[in-house]
Amino acid sequence: MFVRFVSEEIDESSHVSAGIFSAAFDLIDELTMPDPDHAELNDLMDWFDLNLRGPFRFRRKSPRRARRSICWFKSEAQEHLRRAWQMTMILERNNVFVRMIKSRKAGYIIYEDDAQVLAEPFADVRRIL
Repeated sequence: MFVRFVSEEIDESSHVSAGIFSAAFDLIDELTMPDPDHAELNDLMDWFDLNLRGPFRFRRKSPRRARRSICWFKSEAQEHLRRAWQMTMILERNNVFVRMIKSRKAGYIIYEDDAQVLAEPFADVRRIL
């Protein structure tokens, strides 16, 4: 099972709902959230920076599929998912709506590690995004 947290914004590259990290970066850049939320969100982003590889460099290996690729957490990545839920709570406290999507398939997988996959979604998966 694959899990994705998305906001209401549409990502320019993938043309589907933007992921939780895009929403977090946007909120941090706005400088409108209370200091405790800002500090907690920055701590979570630091944790992900240390514990989750940035898979987008692997897009070069599959340029045809890369433009519309998106990341999904694996359901086994419990600590990553727990922290993603923490991010969701902070985002929602600051008026950024987040929804969780689950799917048994992610699409054409470009990159995979223990916690995530980078994949170009199949057409039927794209419809739920």
